[in-house]
Amino acid sequence: MFGALLEGHIRTAHSFEPFMDDIEVLNNKALDRELDIVKVSYGMIPQVLNDYSVLKAGGALGFGCGPLIVSVKETDIASAKGAKIAIPGIHTSAFRFFRHFFGSDYEFIEMRFDEIMPAVKEGRVLAGVVIHEGRFIYREEGLVKLFDLGELWEEKYKAPIPLGAILIRKTLTQYADEINRLLRQSISFAENNYTEIQQYIKKHAQELDDKVIKSHIDLYVNDYSVDMSPAIDGLCGFLGCRPEDFV
Repeated sequence: MFGALLEGHIRTAHSFEPFMDDIEVLNNKALDRELDIVKVSYGMIPQVLNDYSVLKAGGALGFGCGPLIVSVKETDIASAKGAKIAIPGIHTSAFRFFRHFFGSDYEFIEMRFDEIMPAVKEGRVLAGVVIHEGRFIYREEGLVKLFDLGELWEEKYKAPIPLGAILIRKTLTQYADEINRLLRQSISFAENNYTEIQQYIKKHAQELDDKVIKSHIDLYVNDYSVDMSPAIDGLCGFLGCRPEDFV
């Protein structure tokens, strides 16, 4: 979403200093109020709404794109209370969805999202909650899907699953319209000129296979990434926030 903007394909008078890291690192940066604009998990947004607003562009929510629970073999996860479960962070939407459907009676082990499948394969945990490219490659890693948390969400709520959003510091909301416009232009440029930013994407991707990268983009970058307005009422119910928290 940011590639075309950060690579200089979108004209703007603003300058941006990118900071890229794991989503849970970004969540904690937001909790510490360190960044002016930051991508976070939806699950932790209520904790920072005194200082941040949610941009209407640049988010990740949709259908068929939720986190997966994977293991080395078919397992009755609901009956495995006390088992070790690898999660990508306590502030992630993935962890919130797991607790929502399966409760908290497990030993949760936090780790970077790209370390979860190796931990499952090596038997260090019974199961793991995988996000990002993981949903496309878990079979290649010899793992089986126990549950698709996105499917559980969609079946229960008949709504897009909220994964990530872009926050802007409340003291900077006078720039929100401009940042939304830049993000939409960046997304549009990437959709229409994918080859021009492909190397930038590969440079920052965990999975380098071109087909996996493109599948990831096609799934997670959608109409809601351009404008989440149609989903705001439902998001307010989920997050306990107000429509005016979205800018």
